[in-house]
Amino acid sequence: MKGVRDAIVLAVVLALQATVAHRIAIGGIRPDLLVAYVVYLGWMRGPVTGAIGGFCVGLYQDLDAAGPLGLNALSKTVTGFLVAKAGFRVHRSNMAVRFVFFVVALLVHDLVYFSVDTGGDLGALAGQIFLRTVPTALYTTVCVLVLLGVVEQFTRRPLLADEV
Repeated sequence: MKGVRDAIVLAVVLALQATVAHRIAIGGIRPDLLVAYVVYLGWMRGPVTGAIGGFCVGLYQDLDAAGPLGLNALSKTVTGFLVAKAGFRVHRSNMAVRFVFFVVALLVHDLVYFSVDTGGDLGALAGQIFLRTVPTALYTTVCVLVLLGVVEQFTRRPLLADEV
């Protein structure tokens, strides 16, 4: 049953990322729902599933991106694994915890991605982090929390439950 729910969530995320995300961009900043899905997967299913899911989602994204092949896969694999390890005993139903957790996970993802992408140039890395990563992490987190609230209100069940 969990696998079916995860597949449905992934299908919805892929549809929203492909159709809605670019339309709700603010100043060129749009939500990265695929990273949010990896955070969800790692948080709810553990480090192995988080890492494998992160790799698969990242590789899918790499096949459609102009950047180096494997960079999205690497950053999402690391994120999925670390989220699962860090969030094992965190109260997932608390909105403040969700906010902080998603923001930090999105920052970690982009830190891994841009550390490799900038080739070690600290000035370029700092520019990417402050001009793109922080606004994207905040915007994505707000979008995800709104979506979670709508889904949880509609289904009357928490999507991010405290039990694994």
